[in-house]
Amino acid sequence: MKKFLTAALMLLMAMQLGAQSKEADILLKNFNKAKEQTLDVKRNTKPATWIKYAQTLTDVYSFPTNNLWIGLSSLESKVVLKDQRALSTEYMTIQGEQYEVVKYQDKDLYYNPEGRLSFWIITNPLLKDVNMLTEAYEAYTKAAELDTKGGSKSEIQEGLTLIANNFINDAMASYTLGNYADASVKFEKSFNAASHPALNVIDTTIVYYVALTALMDRDYNRAVKFFEKCLEMDFESAGDTYANLAEAYKQLGDVEKSKELLSSGFTKYPNSQSVLVALINVYLESNDDPNKVLTFIQRAQENEPNNPSLYYAEGNVLKGLGKFEEAIRLYQKSIDTDPNFFFGYFQMGQAYYDKAVDIQTAASDELDDTKYMKMVEELDLMLEKAIPPFEKSFELIQDEEIRQVVVEYLKNIYFRLRTKSPEYEASYEKYNKLLQGE
Repeated sequence: MKKFLTAALMLLMAMQLGAQSKEADILLKNFNKAKEQTLDVKRNTKPATWIKYAQTLTDVYSFPTNNLWIGLSSLESKVVLKDQRALSTEYMTIQGEQYEVVKYQDKDLYYNPEGRLSFWIITNPLLKDVNMLTEAYEAYTKAAELDTKGGSKSEIQEGLTLIANNFINDAMASYTLGNYADASVKFEKSFNAASHPALNVIDTTIVYYVALTALMDRDYNRAVKFFEKCLEMDFESAGDTYANLAEAYKQLGDVEKSKELLSSGFTKYPNSQSVLVALINVYLESNDDPNKVLTFIQRAQENEPNNPSLYYAEGNVLKGLGKFEEAIRLYQKSIDTDPNFFFGYFQMGQAYYDKAVDIQTAASDELDDTKYMKMVEELDLMLEKAIPPFEKSFELIQDEEIRQVVVEYLKNIYFRLRTKSPEYEASYEKYNKLLQGE
């Protein structure tokens, strides 16, 4: 009986593989035939010849993942791939998340922690020595050149859209796996396909991804090229384009260009934390005067006196320069300007808390008991001053991740002060339970 079942299973697998192999053979036969026609002088002047060739290329390319789509559940994938046998399943931690990786003969499928198909890698393409999507793009380009009357416009547009989408999927897979160089190239190819004159879909976000992945790959010249293209296309990402372009120039050794870009970025986007932080850092790293940053902020305040972020930003710079009291005054001004400005309260609380930590560090080295006790009193005073702004932060916060940070601060403060009053003890219990998810 066991031998019979084994034989039946082997026969079923052979039938499944045979059906898949037959379909692959048909696709390859169609590809070879279409390719031959592109070499025929009578046929290669017709748009249809090149469209057919491009279609066979994308058909062959997509064969391993036919009928799959991003977001499919693992159970749904098994139904779609019912004629294909998984070779193995393993688990990988990628960018801090655990993925289930199901390996087939020609592809690896990556499922996220929710059990949804996140991306795939084709490991065994039907055509090994052909860059199928790139060649298909070139074929559609040839078809568009020959289609002088526009009779094949819709087919060309459909094909270019398919190519652009496939390049996006492949780019995202490479990005997730940390292959930033490959991701950058594929994002660029996706943009080229979509922006082809025959389709003319301009997605500036993709250009930004080209640049960002190049920056992550430390290919700074490429990053400069495409971040500058973003600026030419007016895609500034609320200041992030300036910050990233400045970083690329800084890594190339052009610190003055980096400062120039950050100054321009801050003038346009005074609320951008990425620009402000980069601006402060570049002045500090170049041993220049960080007080110059204050000039930019104060100029922006003159233009927008009712913008609380600008007073908050000035407070951050002053805090970084060790000017504690002045920083507190600016945080207070930010919340006076807007009583619901979360970051003003949060940063004020954090400033008091950080000051308390500094005092605690100094106190641990103090040998004089009188001085030590005085420092402890000052430490507790700083923590008590941190309570109102942190409590207001807790009241205002919407983001759950930041909320947990506020809860952590409050729990730590009340733990330190819990013996001073029943109210402090009760508050400690409250925030400790919140932190534990109760």
